[in-house]
Amino acid sequence: MIFEALTKLFPIAVPETGSLTLEEVNNMTILQRLKLRDWRLEIFTLGFIILFSLFFKIGDIYNQSKVTSFLNGIKPSLSRQFFQYGVSKDKLYIKDSSENYSSYATGRLNIFNVNIKFQLAPRQNVFVWILETIFSFFTTSVLPPSDKVEIIIHPSGKYDNFISAIVSKIGMNDARKFNYFLSLCKTSDSKNLPNSFVYMSESNEIQEKLTTEELKRNLSVESANFIKYIAFTDQPIDHPESIREMKPIRKVIIQLELTTKKKDLETLNNVLDTIFSIIDKLSDGVINFKPETLKKIVKTRDLEVEKLQKIEQDLKNERLAEEQAKLKRQEREQLRNMSSEEQLKAEKKAAERRQKKMQKKQRIKM
Repeated sequence: MIFEALTKLFPIAVPETGSLTLEEVNNMTILQRLKLRDWRLEIFTLGFIILFSLFFKIGDIYNQSKVTSFLNGIKPSLSRQFFQYGVSKDKLYIKDSSENYSSYATGRLNIFNVNIKFQLAPRQNVFVWILETIFSFFTTSVLPPSDKVEIIIHPSGKYDNFISAIVSKIGMNDARKFNYFLSLCKTSDSKNLPNSFVYMSESNEIQEKLTTEELKRNLSVESANFIKYIAFTDQPIDHPESIREMKPIRKVIIQLELTTKKKDLETLNNVLDTIFSIIDKLSDGVINFKPETLKKIVKTRDLEVEKLQKIEQDLKNERLAEEQAKLKRQEREQLRNMSSEEQLKAEKKAAERRQKKMQKKQRIKM
């Protein structure tokens, strides 16, 4: 079908080369010789490469422009709050690939740093973009291409460990599914939040104290369209596979759909200023929690540790059982290779060992 279309687009007369003598070919011009071959496949291939390269460059430039617009849009807050905004004095971001960018801010009391990570739709690769879009309709394991931003704040001030989040109702099930720390929380509506948000928190006291008047003013029903969640947590995003991975690391995560709208960026600047202020209040002890609330949080952590301990013990028992089975197989193979006398001696020793074990057990019982 494609070849037929190319024939109509590039009608090239192809002479019968077999009827030409060597002398006739030698007397031809370069243009005449070129006409001896059908170049339609090469023209199509070259055109495809040029088109693909063009789309790649356009998608790459578009993604880069979105990142630049976003980072410039939140510059008022981060430049005001931090000594350094950007990966260096003259560079605002690092481009890891056409889909992944990162930026940075540091130099503020009570905060180590702020990491900003971008994961963009693969606009530079049209085929991947189309495939991801199609597969997202048929399976939940593939998400539709989108532009995401994750702002991770690492506090340096000391305060109690807890989890509390304000989550957009748009995609809140995915937020819980893909974030382990949110699975430890209960979900609740509140008059303190716009109707488009819910709380996911370990305690009502925590969520109420963290939702300051300033934060209430800055969150609107419309902001749920680009603010996916604002979470204070000490637990990991991915489900821990060992007790060591449950070590508390305090951070604040703000997950967003990348927006370049002026109004959205103004809202985000105000929200960021408010979050930095809440971190200051936690670090200075202005916001604190009742002992019974903290005991409840510790109990939740202990239950999670017990689950991991049980899993680790089950794995240990499985490995031990496998090793014992392997040893028994080796013993049986050795016995088969022994002479009758050697087998009798081995069985006698095994019986003596069993008898000693039984005597030992009886002494212990007595």
